[in-house]
Amino acid sequence: MTLFRLNLYFLSVFHATPDAVFTEIAQSFIAGFRFDLLIFGFLFIPLYFVILLQTLTEKWPRSMFAAYKVYFVGVWFLICTLTFIDYFHFARHGVRMRFNDYMAWTPDVLLEQARGLQQNQVWIFCIITVMLFSLGYMLTKSIKFGEWKDEYSPHPGSKLETVLRILLPLIVIVLAARGTVEPHHLALEHSEVSTIKAINEMALNAVWCFDK
Repeated sequence: MTLFRLNLYFLSVFHATPDAVFTEIAQSFIAGFRFDLLIFGFLFIPLYFVILLQTLTEKWPRSMFAAYKVYFVGVWFLICTLTFIDYFHFARHGVRMRFNDYMAWTPDVLLEQARGLQQNQVWIFCIITVMLFSLGYMLTKSIKFGEWKDEYSPHPGSKLETVLRILLPLIVIVLAARGTVEPHHLALEHSEVSTIKAINEMALNAVWCFDK
């Protein structure tokens, strides 16, 4: 998702913000990484409970390993699709798409937005989208699951070890889904690192903006 943001910057934001300072751009990418991490935090929540249930029942059918890969590929496909649609809206209006924009979206809108851009710009982003989806697919396909019995010790763990194995992953996932350790979760104001709106909008991502 950061690679998508990098391409968005060079293909659109860079030319529209010649007066932007480097520190603000860097802050936008750092904030953007936090928003991306938030999305993946939410995506790992259902997996945590499924794996916890399998751990307690000690049932690890091979079909579940395939289901995990299908889940990751499906999620990445949706992320790539939303990011692709959002790019043309951003290039035209300088802001991310929101829920109302998606509700009014049609393929004709996409074609009209694409016609307003330089042809090479459109082709470059299309190729980049295919490449990044393919990268995610190949990385997911290459995941190797070991024999689940190798993960179990014949000796029961201590209560402290058991608590840590259950709570530590949950804490990491919750912190990622919140996007911050502050009392309030990650919100729009965390993307406001510049006086230039396009720089602030670049810090967001299409998935986070979908229900806003």
